[in-house]
Amino acid sequence: MNHPPLQPGWIDRPHESASLGDLLLASGEVLKDCMVSFVRHGRGERFLLCLTAIGSTHHRLDPWIGPGRALDTDRYCVLCVDALGNGLSSSPSNSRTQPGLAFPRFTIRDMVESQHRLLQHLGIESVAAVVGASMGGMQALQWAVSHPSIIGKVVALTAPACTTPWTVEINEAGRCALMHP
Repeated sequence: MNHPPLQPGWIDRPHESASLGDLLLASGEVLKDCMVSFVRHGRGERFLLCLTAIGSTHHRLDPWIGPGRALDTDRYCVLCVDALGNGLSSSPSNSRTQPGLAFPRFTIRDMVESQHRLLQHLGIESVAAVVGASMGGMQALQWAVSHPSIIGKVVALTAPACTTPWTVEINEAGRCALMHP
């Protein structure tokens, strides 16, 4: 799995991945051979599920992870999960069966379903909190809607309830630039 070079403040932990099979998406399409990348920090039976923002990896949360920090590895096993489409989990850039434009469209709800399947795969029945900023916060809010019985708390930082038209246009401009150089 390709990974960008470590930046100052990033924590060098082994990357793990889970092959979750085919994932039925909210659109009715199927993401074939769904793979989710994640990193574990700390140990124990109490878990924090940490989710990534758009265009970032689990390293965005590294400054808050460690003993005595907000994501305290002395108190919790901190699972940082890379969202679908970020280049480490299943993405248009790394899918063997659905590369590029063949990659199905997916939603925040689909990201959460992939994460829920990851927890099931790992045998984790509950988490103390789901934590995320920006798009990670949107995922945390979706967790509260989709799977409220297995999460203790939601920490959604700078999470809009929906994507603004301005953001949609900026993302579309980026897609167009990539598709039509």
